[in-house]
Amino acid sequence: MSNGSNEFGVTLPQIRWITQLLENHANVSSVVRSMDIQFDITRVRGANIQLVCLNEYTCGLARVYEVIETFPGTNILYIGGNWNGYTQEAKDYCLASNLGLYNSGEINGALHGDEFWSYHREDKNGNPLYPTKAA
Repeated sequence: MSNGSNEFGVTLPQIRWITQLLENHANVSSVVRSMDIQFDITRVRGANIQLVCLNEYTCGLARVYEVIETFPGTNILYIGGNWNGYTQEAKDYCLASNLGLYNSGEINGALHGDEFWSYHREDKNGNPLYPTKAA
C-alpha cells in the first residue's frame, strides 16, 4: 500500500481525510485500506461497503465505468470535497445500479443507511439536492 501514488491521481491529503472520516464514523466498525484508494468498510448496522476515494471536480459516467472496472465490487464512489460534483447522467446510472456517488457533504449521511446508494440531502420541500454539474 502506498500513500497517494495511484493511477487516479488522488493525493495523500484526500486519502487521509476520508480515512479519518471512516475511522471516526459512528456506523463504521472497521476499515481496511488497499490499492491506495480502496476502502473495505464493515459497518455496525448494514451491509459492508467497498468505497473508492477519488478527487473529481466533475465526475462523469466515463469515470464511474473506469472505477467499477478497475475496482470490481465497488459500491460507493467518494469524489472528494464539497466543491466537487457529478453529472446527472453519472448519478442516474449509479442510482439505477445501487452505487453510491458522493462528495464530502454527502458521504457521512450515506454511511448510515441500509440503502446507502440512495441517500441524498433535501431542500425545504423534501426534494433531493444533488451537487450536479454540467459535463
